[in-house]
Amino acid sequence: MTHKTAEEVGARLPENLKSVEITGEPVAIESDGRTVAVLVSAEDFALLQRLRQEEEDRLDNSAADAALAVPGENVSWERVKADLGL
Repeated sequence: MTHKTAEEVGARLPENLKSVEITGEPVAIESDGRTVAVLVSAEDFALLQRLRQEEEDRLDNSAADAALAVPGENVSWERVKADLGL
């Protein structure tokens, strides 16, 4: 991964975009000595989004499984709607 200051990236944005597009190598953008963003290819960003969604789904499923494991009466969605007059 290449590291550049925000000023360097901004001054040559078209070149940096083309480089990421062609090589696929991310560019870490630094400000005040720390990485504040990373310029990545559209393909890598799509992968990141998919992985993030899969992790959110996994956590949601885990929470639902835990809720269903709690002793007591489980209420069906149909019953909830009927109780609410829906």
